[in-house]
Amino acid sequence: MDSIIIGFSRPKSWFVPFAWLIMLVTWCKFSHAYVRYENAYANRNMVFQASGLKVNFMGQTMFDGEENVYAEFNIPISDAAKLSTVQFAIDNVGSSYAVGQILGFPIVWFMAMFGKKIRNPFYSGSNYFCSELVCDILNEINGTALDSSVMTPKDIYGYLLSKGYQPVSAQSTAQS
Repeated sequence: MDSIIIGFSRPKSWFVPFAWLIMLVTWCKFSHAYVRYENAYANRNMVFQASGLKVNFMGQTMFDGEENVYAEFNIPISDAAKLSTVQFAIDNVGSSYAVGQILGFPIVWFMAMFGKKIRNPFYSGSNYFCSELVCDILNEINGTALDSSVMTPKDIYGYLLSKGYQPVSAQSTAQS
């Protein structure tokens, strides 16, 4: 049995209006979700994420220089599921960031105020935002059917806690 890490962070940079907006709207201490795994061949930890304008990989050292990690969860995974996850990551690197889907969130939240649950109207299966990418991977490895088009980093954090996963990083002592 192997594992991957699902993590949550916020930028170290001071001027990050998009991250501020995410944290304000979700009332949360972090704005980003990512997947980290060990690349045994390169002897490096790789971070798979949707950030900037693309889905990308980043080495752990560079990631740590740009992000403040809030919490990480160690997720047990079979070798076959890890292979499938890494292949999914490789196959989707370079996909566009889902700016349109982000614009669909206010519509989803507005309808939720009236008790209506809707799918993100701007959903695209070929573009990703960070928590959608992580949610799709969780759906694959856990066999769940979470609606990745409306999951925020805070939603995924809460989901992991509800499934009994415990944060492994020191900063994650309380749910946000």
